[in-house]
Amino acid sequence: MKKYLALLLAVLMLLPLLPVSAENAYSAFWIIEDSDTRLLTEQELWGYTRETLRYIRNEILARAGYAFETSKFYNYFNAKPWYIAGGYGTSRSLGTVAWQNIDTVKQVERTMDQMRTDNASGIDISTIINYQNAMGGYGNVMNYGNSRGNGSGLTMPETLPSYGGNYVPGQRTYNYTTQYIIPDSNIRPLTEGELWGYTRETLRYIRNELLARHGYAFTMEKFLSYFGGKAWYQAGGYDTAVLSSLEWDNISLIKKVERAMDDLGTDNAAGLDISTIRYNQQNNLCPGDAVKPGL
Repeated sequence: MKKYLALLLAVLMLLPLLPVSAENAYSAFWIIEDSDTRLLTEQELWGYTRETLRYIRNEILARAGYAFETSKFYNYFNAKPWYIAGGYGTSRSLGTVAWQNIDTVKQVERTMDQMRTDNASGIDISTIINYQNAMGGYGNVMNYGNSRGNGSGLTMPETLPSYGGNYVPGQRTYNYTTQYIIPDSNIRPLTEGELWGYTRETLRYIRNELLARHGYAFTMEKFLSYFGGKAWYQAGGYDTAVLSSLEWDNISLIKKVERAMDDLGTDNAAGLDISTIRYNQQNNLCPGDAVKPGL
């Protein structure tokens, strides 16, 4: 009898978590169209997978113009005609209901994480995307959002072979020298297009090259070995205040592209790798050495 009562109690405790069917909730342009005007319930949110909940939560932020940098969200929301990036948190804000719903979604996400479940029986975002794509509500080519707004979302490189695939770098001409990877990275704004011309690992060296110019003392062996071999490098005296605003902007941009590569799960192997640069530097085969001095 005690075992029966214990089992019954366990079932009753789980009832609030049993999902409400979300089969017809999504449409060509929305996952939950009224998520900013009515309070969502934990019960209905359990009708979606853990991954879909991330999109539901970000859909609420997208309403207020949040400019996405994570590529999968950038791609998804920029394909929505209602999405205009920019003004988030300033000229455009979310209401109380929207924030309460974000908290509710986060709570269900935390519960799923504690239970170590992806809630695979729920509706997955891939199912929703396939439906929206068939209905004309999704597609990377559309790019509605940032072309209509003034947001600072990630500007994608020229070619994206497939959603979730690797980017083909836009730059194929390099001017590295025996001493520098990007000789003028401290005096001109870098672009995302050119940064996608390097591997993920090379970007770390490009970013640290900016710090090395000002005497940053490296403790990681690979950076200490690389920059320690440069005639111009002298460790010591580094201070964040000595970097110019342009240099900090370039560092931020590099980090942005690094995050995008990480989100895509790519090392961007088609780009120029630091191993090639080091070899050519050691053997005086650098294309930039032929460039007229002044960079």
